Amino acid sequence: MSDLSGSPPNDNLYGGKGIMYKREDPLLGTPVERVENGERHPQSMSQDEGLLARLGYKQGSSCFLPSDMSRINSTISQTTTDQMQCMNFVSGMPILFGFVMMTGGPQAAFTSWTMVSLCSCLLALALAEIAAALPTAGGIYFWTYCLGGPEWGPFLSWMTAVPPPPPPKTLLKPCLIRLQWWNWSAWVMAVPGTQQGATKFLISALQINYPDAAILYQGWFSWLVTVAGLMVALVPNISSQIWLQRYFRVAIAIFFVLLFLFWTWFPIAVAGRFQSASFVFQTFHNGINLGPKQEASDTYCWVISLLFGAWEFGGYDASAHLAEETKDASKNVARGMWLSTVSTTIFSIPTLVLILYCIQDFEALISATYANNWAEFLVQVIGPRGATAILILNWIDCTCATAAVILSATRVTFALSRDKILPGSSFFRKVNGVNLIPINAALLVVFIAAAVSCAVLGSSVAFGAITATTVICQSISYLFVLITRHTVGRSRFEPAPWNLGHLALPMGCFSILWLTFLSIILLFPQVFPVTPQTLNYSPICLGIVTSISVIGWVLPFGWGGRYWFKGPANTLSAAQSEALDDQSEVRSNKGTVSSTQI
Repeated sequence: MSDLSGSPPNDNLYGGKGIMYKREDPLLGTPVERVENGERHPQSMSQDEGLLARLGYKQGSSCFLPSDMSRINSTISQTTTDQMQCMNFVSGMPILFGFVMMTGGPQAAFTSWTMVSLCSCLLALALAEIAAALPTAGGIYFWTYCLGGPEWGPFLSWMTAVPPPPPPKTLLKPCLIRLQWWNWSAWVMAVPGTQQGATKFLISALQINYPDAAILYQGWFSWLVTVAGLMVALVPNISSQIWLQRYFRVAIAIFFVLLFLFWTWFPIAVAGRFQSASFVFQTFHNGINLGPKQEASDTYCWVISLLFGAWEFGGYDASAHLAEETKDASKNVARGMWLSTVSTTIFSIPTLVLILYCIQDFEALISATYANNWAEFLVQVIGPRGATAILILNWIDCTCATAAVILSATRVTFALSRDKILPGSSFFRKVNGVNLIPINAALLVVFIAAAVSCAVLGSSVAFGAITATTVICQSISYLFVLITRHTVGRSRFEPAPWNLGHLALPMGCFSILWLTFLSIILLFPQVFPVTPQTLNYSPICLGIVTSISVIGWVLPFGWGGRYWFKGPANTLSAAQSEALDDQSEVRSNKGTVSSTQI
């Protein structure tokens, strides 16, 4: 294992103006100096390196790939992570298809998905502008620090991040509770949520073929299948980047195969038996009242159905986590964030409408007992064998999506460990000496996912609670950034060449209102009557995290974060940043950059 914080002895580097400094990252594959006639000269820096230098980072110091592999990982970032997290609606939509049929039916499915997708496009643009200006692997947590400035930056970064250990002199260091930061927790929670969705596909396929097998309805069996899927998704993340790239290429191929089957097999199979427009756009079903009386109104039921779309549209910052491994990151990261969201909106809405027109027996659909009633829809449309085939493809596709989530969660874990924020950072920032992969960080992500998945053992609505918690954590982390951007950070924010111009403020304000609304409604109970088995536990979890965050900040006697937490740790000193920045400016002055606004 290699530790990125270590510096090899006598490894001196020379920057602009004759400044000499130490190499802080032993994994950089490209030399940052050259020898000519016995004298050392700094290499010219790219605009990406210069931008990172101004932010206090050396390119590569927060990622774990040498520069000769950057193009490979850039491909993963732009063509895979965005598609797997935001565009993979062919499996993301079916994950909560049974859920939305019970929380409003076809009408709610169409209206909630359309509403969420359009709002998500504006949100993606608002976040993309910030990502273009601050393209670092730390993402959300680094953005809040930069935008908050010296007065608010450390506190805001603390609230979105997990506090590092107190100073060594603190006797309570082994006893203090550390918490997970909102964005990191969102990515980590997305791992079990995505894989449990995959598990429901596989178990539903088994239930179609073995309807009397009691084991298929046991929580412990679901947990074992989920853990097995996590192991499958983990393998490419700890093997090599080449295998990870191939793994995702297969996943993208399956995505397009499923999309093709949806648009060909489904309409051909139900030719002449399509539902009417009144059924698709006017049929509403309130199925969340399981008791003898109706406790939740139809309006409340429809509001709950927004989780259907909110679960799919997320992970906008996936590209940002790989920004330091992406060529021309300021432009490409922003493009990946908004383009994938807009593309998903354009293609997913017609696909959903097609699926709703293909429903054959709605009463059978809402009364079926499959792990995911998407299976009942498939049986109605293409029969048991066809349904089994599609469900298996959904499982493979969704497990590949889990691998993509692990990829992003690992990057975030690595970035936090690089900045010595997570407990045990020295262990989790180590990388494999052969393939240059942070295996320890990946194992931590999967271990937490397996532990969270244990919730299926004692709750009938655990999956809904996990998905809701994931969306809430993401929403809150984005809220921190956008509120900071348009309040204390408004005068401090320096837009990149790609920016929203005069639309930044209205888009930002709308996104803040939307995220606030979404975070509140997903705390509500999803099933009535509310019992220990049907309780939505996400408010309790979020309340605990928030309380510990605030208490950890204000603790007296030098124990609180306000005394010792100063924000993300730079990998370059001020002098080093100036040296690299000078080189970047010299290089960029050879051409002109024009401002591109929406």
